[in-house]
Amino acid sequence: MKYFLVLDVGTTNVKALAFSDGELIANFEKRLKPHYPKPGWVEEDPNEVVKIVYKLLDKAEEKLGNPLGVALTNQRSSTVLWDKNTGEPLYNMITWQDTRTEAIIEEFSSKFLVKLGNVLGKVLGLLSKPLPFIKNTKKGAYIITLAYVKFGTTHSSMHLRWLIDNIAEVKPAIENGTALFGTVDSWIAWNLTGKQVTDCTNASATGLFDPFYLKWSDNIAKIVGIPQGILPSVVTNDTPIGEIRNYGIPLLTMIADQQASLYMAGVSKGTTKMTNGTGTFIDINVGEKPLPGATGLYPMIALGTRKKVLYLLEGSVITSGSAIDWLMNLGVLKDYSDIPKAFDQSEDEIIVIPALSGLGTPYTKPNVKGAIFELTRGTKKEDLICGMIKGIAMRCSEVIEHIEKNSQINIHQIMADGGLSISDEFLQAVADFSSKQILRPLYLNGSAYGAYMIANAVYFKKDIIKSWKTPPIGKTFLPRKQKMEFKENWKKKVEKLIEAS
Repeated sequence: MKYFLVLDVGTTNVKALAFSDGELIANFEKRLKPHYPKPGWVEEDPNEVVKIVYKLLDKAEEKLGNPLGVALTNQRSSTVLWDKNTGEPLYNMITWQDTRTEAIIEEFSSKFLVKLGNVLGKVLGLLSKPLPFIKNTKKGAYIITLAYVKFGTTHSSMHLRWLIDNIAEVKPAIENGTALFGTVDSWIAWNLTGKQVTDCTNASATGLFDPFYLKWSDNIAKIVGIPQGILPSVVTNDTPIGEIRNYGIPLLTMIADQQASLYMAGVSKGTTKMTNGTGTFIDINVGEKPLPGATGLYPMIALGTRKKVLYLLEGSVITSGSAIDWLMNLGVLKDYSDIPKAFDQSEDEIIVIPALSGLGTPYTKPNVKGAIFELTRGTKKEDLICGMIKGIAMRCSEVIEHIEKNSQINIHQIMADGGLSISDEFLQAVADFSSKQILRPLYLNGSAYGAYMIANAVYFKKDIIKSWKTPPIGKTFLPRKQKMEFKENWKKKVEKLIEAS
């Protein structure tokens, strides 16, 4: 059977999805076992990840025969250090959820070069208001973005600094020239092909890469004290990585999960997607010129080819699918099938602010706690379910509005993928609050489908931008007349919550 296999390496699952002629024909998966050594620490065994990848490759081969090629898409901002001679990890993989670096973030964010960049960025940002051409230049966009630069717990730069300072084996390995760094894509590629590489989309999410000048940042490496010799080579998304040893099949492409789902949504300027998983990531393709970041908005590479680079701005809602999981854990909700029933039976409109892990874009207020307003003795569980769905939808609409305002690009429609996108009520609420048309693709795993589309183009030596085709759409949600009182009331409650925190 002629098919392509996509390895989708998430935080809790590794999946192998087989696609043939645009259709999903098989899906194999195995759960990972995250480790939590201390509060806030989230690690995974790098060797276990690779073992699972091999098991899934074997399972696909056993059931379907060898694929034409393999694509890899993955969770971003993980950190693996290993010894190039032994191939063994020097420590467990530190995942993007890990917050152990909170103690050193302020130290490095307070460095003179960072503060100087913040000031220069703010000054040029003010100048760009009467002189908008400034932010349309690469240099101008770069300097304005410096206003918002600070280190975060998801950044591989901070993970590396922690490893250097706290793990005895790391410093000698770096001094001896045997230490290699990579995100999970690099680690898997090294094991499959023997090459230490990452792609430009994963690199741009590490906090170590300069997306404006397409190289590892000399300034960040200097500030954090990271030797550039340990960093992987950066390749474009249309560059085949190499042959997978012992399998005789090519690893055709690697791409970060959010960028893969954005590719599925489209390749033209203004294409916007909303991936509703544990949290929600909303990305807009801003074209071939990078735009400056803003509060809670981050410029990254959307797609890299040997001929051109596309850029994005990304905003996030920290809690979306995980808020529904919380309702399930409380026993308020059994599963997603209870949501339409709740909307049918709810009579009392309450306001829920789903800040269960702080507020992301456009607020970036990690310490704000969630809240429920306008509870009465008559409030039912159905009201709570509806309030939560509408609260998540309102947060998504805020991010969409923030992205549209800062990018100065009119958003006409949004592709919505990810697990929570299965809910008609949720997507309709996002359409209503944002006044945008929402498209739900037939395949909710947008990352896997986007990676498949790229692999298919690379295998047949097609231009991955020119060969893009609209994915199969399952349902379209059109905006209805908004209830302005609800939106205004909701926003007032958020403001009160921020003031009180």
